[in-house]
Amino acid sequence: MRHNDIIDLEEIFKRRILMTKKLFALLLACLLVLMSFTACGTKTPESGTTAAEDISAAETEANAQTSAEETAASSEAVSESAEPSTVQSTQKPTANKPASKPATTAKSNNSGSTSKGKLEVSAGSVKSIAGAKVLRAWKLNSNGVNIEIHRIAYGPQITQAFKKANADGAIDYDKTVTYQPVVNIAIITCSPEHIGVASSQQLLGTNVGKVEDMGRKSGALIAINGEAGSTYKKGAPTVRNGSVVSTDGSGKERLLIYKNGTWKVETLTNENCKSYISQGVYNSLRYQRQVITNGKATNEHDTYYHNRTVFAQISENKYIMAIGEFMPLDNMMKVLIAYGARNAFLLNGGNCSSMYVKGIGNTTGTKATQLKNLNKPCVIESEFFAANGMLGLNSAGKQKLGGPCNELDIVYVK
Repeated sequence: MRHNDIIDLEEIFKRRILMTKKLFALLLACLLVLMSFTACGTKTPESGTTAAEDISAAETEANAQTSAEETAASSEAVSESAEPSTVQSTQKPTANKPASKPATTAKSNNSGSTSKGKLEVSAGSVKSIAGAKVLRAWKLNSNGVNIEIHRIAYGPQITQAFKKANADGAIDYDKTVTYQPVVNIAIITCSPEHIGVASSQQLLGTNVGKVEDMGRKSGALIAINGEAGSTYKKGAPTVRNGSVVSTDGSGKERLLIYKNGTWKVETLTNENCKSYISQGVYNSLRYQRQVITNGKATNEHDTYYHNRTVFAQISENKYIMAIGEFMPLDNMMKVLIAYGARNAFLLNGGNCSSMYVKGIGNTTGTKATQLKNLNKPCVIESEFFAANGMLGLNSAGKQKLGGPCNELDIVYVK
């Protein structure tokens, strides 16, 4: 090979190496540009914060929103429950340690459990009165008797300072409670012969007994507690099912119930008793006071509210049995008049107020031994007291949950 040829080959080789270097440099530059574009797509934290801190802040905001939504939902649930469902106290005192005194204020409602029994119908399916909210409703039809029961809230919420002295010793702790007044209205359509009054002595062989036991024994479809006290010896004779069962005193006013459905208030004495029976009087009732006369309410204003039992008549074939739960008496009368009551009598009150309805079951959801098997639509006083922390411990060191009174007699429909 010639010398010139060797020089030419070396020049070519050098040029190729230089081109390779330039190509490599160009590729490297392209790679750097590409990497810079990729880096621009990554979000950097704001000044003074880290990525972890940003995530934590987002979680805090989300948690705050969830908490607010839960609070709002909780508030809506409370406002929807005009029926104050009766809530059992969560305080669990031990036998060795007395129950601590509850806080002085609380909020409660009287709605009861929402579990449905076989007699219950939709609250929206029944016709009520203006200004009232039907919380629950039941219907019962048997043997020519039609019964429709409305559990309604009426009037504004009330804040009452419950005092042991005013509650006849029925509570252990004074407490202020805000609650929604409720009344249980049973509208009964039947002929007069279905109405009866019977004593515990007649039905159970004891001077006094439970409304539930007397109702069951009598075969009643519905029953309420009747006369107050433990004896018929109250100054006038007593008529039951067309017979004189007690003679006493010089005579007093009584509600006389005739076989044809007529109601009259007359002074009943030992001398005129048999004459009234011959005219058709079938039962007499002692009452605390007449609260509606000829469709007009009497001037009744109570300032300390109890449960109340009222028996009213719309016509000879239509009646009302009512249990008010801590409702002002004048409001209770407005409700009864709106339902059509012409005459109404306050029979009794307090923890004695109770209503038995055949087959209705435990509508309030109570777990109290003395109450859980009762067939009643209403919340009795001691049940309300227990739910609002006003009862202490029993002799066995367990939390009291309430129980019914013993009664002299019942007014019933069968």
